[in-house]
Amino acid sequence: MGMFVLAVAMGLVGCGAGGGGGSPAVSAGSVQRASGDYRDGHLVFSVLALRCGLTAVAGTHSEAQPDGQFCTARLRVRNADPAFHTYVADAQRLVSADGTRARPDSFAMAVRRQHERVEIGGHDLIEIELWYDVPKRARVTGMRVSGDRDPDGYLSGATVRHAPDGVFVPMTPVTGP
Repeated sequence: MGMFVLAVAMGLVGCGAGGGGGSPAVSAGSVQRASGDYRDGHLVFSVLALRCGLTAVAGTHSEAQPDGQFCTARLRVRNADPAFHTYVADAQRLVSADGTRARPDSFAMAVRRQHERVEIGGHDLIEIELWYDVPKRARVTGMRVSGDRDPDGYLSGATVRHAPDGVFVPMTPVTGP
C-alpha cells in the first residue's frame, strides 16, 4: 500500500511539467516591483505596474489599436490630507529615454472607462489605470506624476509644496501582453 501511495504522489508531482497541458510558466522578467511612494502636493503616488508593447485595448463597449504601441500604468494615489483633493489623469506623463513625455490617450482611457478626474476624500486612496499610445520604438524609463496645487491648509493662502513639473518615478516597463 505504501508503494502505491508513493507512486500516486510521484505521478501527481509530474503532472503539467513539460507536457502539453497546464498554464505556461511565468518568466522572471515579467515580475515587477511597485515603486516607492512619491509625493507631489497633497497626493502620494506609487506606480504599481508599468507595461508596454501592447497592441490593443479592449473594454466592455469598444476596442482600439494604437498608432504605435500602448503602455499602461497602474497607480495608487493617496490623499495625505484631511480635506478633499483632486487627482487629474491628464497631468500624469509617461517618460521616454529621449525626454519625450506622453499624455494619457483619451480614447484608450474611455475604452477602459477610466475617469479624467477623481476627487479623493481626506486620507483616502484610489487605484487608477492609465493608457498611453507611444511610438513603437519608444524606450520608456518611468512616469512623471503630478498632484494638486491646492492651498497648503484650510486658512492658508499659500499653495501646497509641489514640483512645478511633477515628480519623476523611474521604472522599467514589462514588455508584452
